[in-house]
Formats: sequence, C-alpha cells, structure tokens
Amino acid sequence: MFCISHIFLRILHPYRVSGIIMDDILLVQQLKKGNQLAFTTLYKKYGAQAFALSFKYLCSKELAEDAVQNLFMKIWIKREELEEGRPINRFLFTVLKNDLLNILRDSKSNIFVLDDCLEILNYLDGEDTDSQEFDQEQVEMIRSAVEQLSPQRKKIFSMKISGKYSNQEIANRLNLSINTIKFQYSQSLKQIKKLVRERAIMLLM
Repeated sequence: MFCISHIFLRILHPYRVSGIIMDDILLVQQLKKGNQLAFTTLYKKYGAQAFALSFKYLCSKELAEDAVQNLFMKIWIKREELEEGRPINRFLFTVLKNDLLNILRDSKSNIFVLDDCLEILNYLDGEDTDSQEFDQEQVEMIRSAVEQLSPQRKKIFSMKISGKYSNQEIANRLNLSINTIKFQYSQSLKQIKKLVRERAIMLLM
C-alpha cells in the first residue's frame, strides 16, 4: 500500500523554505476571501503537477484535463472551508487522489487512450529509442499489462500499433483471418485497459 505522501509528495518536492510556506499560507488566506488572483496563482503553481499525476494513472489526456478542471473548481467552490494551517498542496492532492480513484472505479471511464500512450508503447516495443523521460511507474504499469497478453495477442497488438502493417498484411504474416486480427486486437485493448485500471487503483490506495 502507498500512502498519499509516497504517491504525490515525492513529485511535489515538499517545501522546506519558510518563505514558500508563508506564500501558501497567504495564498489560502486570499483564497478564502474570494481573491481570483490567488486562485490563478494556485493553478499556475500546481496545475501542471496535477495534470501530470492525473495522466500518470488515467493514461488519457482528456480525462486528465477534466480531472484537473474539476479539482480546481472544487477548490474554488469550497475555498471558505480551507484550513489556513494545513499545507494547501497536501489538501489539493488528497482531493485529486480521491477523484482519480472515483474515475478509475467507474468502468465506463475511457482510461488508457491508445493515441495518448503511443510514445510509451513504442518505447516499450523498441521502436522509439529517443531518450524521452517517462514516468517510470506509468511505464511499468503499461509494460506489465502488455506482457500479460497471450503471445498471439501481443504480436498482433505490437504490429498494429507500429503503424507499419494493415490488417490484411498482419493476417497474411500470421496466417490468420482479418476478422481474427480485428477481434484479437480489440480484446487486447480491453485487457490492457482492465489491467491498467486495476494497477492504477492499487497504486493509489
């Protein structure tokens, strides 16, 4: 099990400088008064980190953007309930963690959007050797899901996402029907989504 500090605060770099802590205290004070500039400052300070964390577990840019928007909307609506002595970053990412869990537990949520994860998948498949920096937990989460595909499904999935082969070409190479290729690819995506969802929930718990 991972506690909130292990999951989120290692990326947030907990503040140790009194000046920065004071900044957040003043920020909360101004937020409670309905200061929109303070709200904008809060978003600029934590918005990108909130998106990165949301995408890490949802593997969908659209869902991640929605999660961030809903997070800051909640903060604004409940601004009068903020505690001035409580670190705003911890409160903010605790709310986000709960929101992400709710999204992941909703089986209808479209997590793991293939187009949003192609760079990671190509990296895992050895197609992309660029030294891009990916979140390692996200990489391992996706790697583990792909590795659990059957050998045939894994081969079909790899050939499909490479963009080098049509369904007919894959069918010819593997001596299978086009319908089999389409079905196995569809089932591969469903299996990966399911496994990524389960792993993400476990990491957030």
